[in-house]
Amino acid sequence: MNRLVLSAAAVAGTMIASSASAAVLMTCSTNDIKPTAQACVGFKAGNLLNNANLDAQTDALDLLGLTWTGATVEKLSGLSGAKTVNFTTQLKGISYIGVHYGNGQGGPGNGTAFYRIDAGAGLSSITLNYSASSNLVVFATNTGAPVPEPATWAMMVLGFGLAGYAVRRAGRATKVVRTA
Repeated sequence: MNRLVLSAAAVAGTMIASSASAAVLMTCSTNDIKPTAQACVGFKAGNLLNNANLDAQTDALDLLGLTWTGATVEKLSGLSGAKTVNFTTQLKGISYIGVHYGNGQGGPGNGTAFYRIDAGAGLSSITLNYSASSNLVVFATNTGAPVPEPATWAMMVLGFGLAGYAVRRAGRATKVVRTA
């Protein structure tokens, strides 16, 4: 009986420890940065923008629609609470970034958020709505539009089919019959 209790306690302790490392401090918002993000994931507890957390980075980016290969475009550290972040590489099109905030005042706490933004024809800086910024990673830029979900594809195919049917039906209704 004691072994069973000890085993259960060990399993529970392991589950609590693993869930604490993936804890979400608060929910990020697309308005956390300017330009406004298309989507965000986080704020996840801790600094996830390092090599020790590649799985967490991959998972977050996957939720945003990026199949990440492990390569990064740019890494910026020592932000010291800056609210404006300038890039050395100009971002273009759909871009994916991660921002870590430390425990400084005006921040969400020691946490990391990941964002998908549309940088348009070119973007050389972003504005953060929180201070306490620590570091930032640009994971990808100029990736084009994210891949639509299967339901979106189905709706597009159905829409094209209905449009084609309507055009064909309208063509039949406007045929003129000539009589001699």
